[in-house]
Amino acid sequence: MSAKAISEQTGKEFLYKHICTSAAVQNRFRYANVTSETDWDRLTQDHPWLLTERLVVKPDQLIKCRGKLGLVGVNLDLVGVQEWLKPRLMRETTVAKAKGILKNFLIEPFVAHTQEEEFYICIYATREGDHVLFHHEGGVDVGDVDAKAQRLLVGVDDKLSEDSVKEQLFMHVPEDKKEVLVSFVVGLFNLYEDLYFTYLEINPLVVNQDGVFVLDMAAKIDATADYICKAKWGDVEFPPPFGREAYPEEAYIADLDAKSGASLKLTILNPLGRIWTMVAGGGASVVYRSTK
Repeated sequence: MSAKAISEQTGKEFLYKHICTSAAVQNRFRYANVTSETDWDRLTQDHPWLLTERLVVKPDQLIKCRGKLGLVGVNLDLVGVQEWLKPRLMRETTVAKAKGILKNFLIEPFVAHTQEEEFYICIYATREGDHVLFHHEGGVDVGDVDAKAQRLLVGVDDKLSEDSVKEQLFMHVPEDKKEVLVSFVVGLFNLYEDLYFTYLEINPLVVNQDGVFVLDMAAKIDATADYICKAKWGDVEFPPPFGREAYPEEAYIADLDAKSGASLKLTILNPLGRIWTMVAGGGASVVYRSTK
């Protein structure tokens, strides 16, 4: 398995396209991508809701805890979004010990809600099976979910049932939200399996009288399942971790890989290093050792 992180936009696109649930999933495909090359006139033509709704803007570069880092602009109009972006777009920032350039942002509709309407859900793969974590209090201040979330292990050959979700995960969920949440969680787990996710986290997941809103999402997929999921995935881009820019050499090998039936991969860990590692096997590794 090669678990690779995908952008929030890609993860939400997978969810909106392929989830099967009776829950009313709102704001489907309502997101706009912004970079330094964005033509705002064209962007508003493609997404007219940008001109009429309150908005949220945030970087989409595999950064977690964006709210606590002050990297989320909330309840803004389009002019406010543009002003919020000015001191941040293409500027260097520090996240933990990593320094990087903020160059890719996501704009979505702002969803007004209360704390009681926020939930947390995470599904991740282990050797034993897939763990489903659920907490009835989601949001920025969710805290240590490993310690306080309800947990359910789904075996490798097992399926997630609605009854098990209700009994083991929803002890503290209000009755009026249980049916909607059960359908969504089961549908989310099926999506997770069908599209070969290895990690899928939504926080917060908002449920109100209008339906379900997926506000923030982080995800990884098994990149080796491309031959199985190509029709549903499409052409997936795997962004580099924040603070680590892709090298031209890596892009060159990736381009060769896309044009070849062989598997060609290159990751430069230290461009000044003198020790190179090569995965054992046939092909290039044999040629390399022979010519050396």
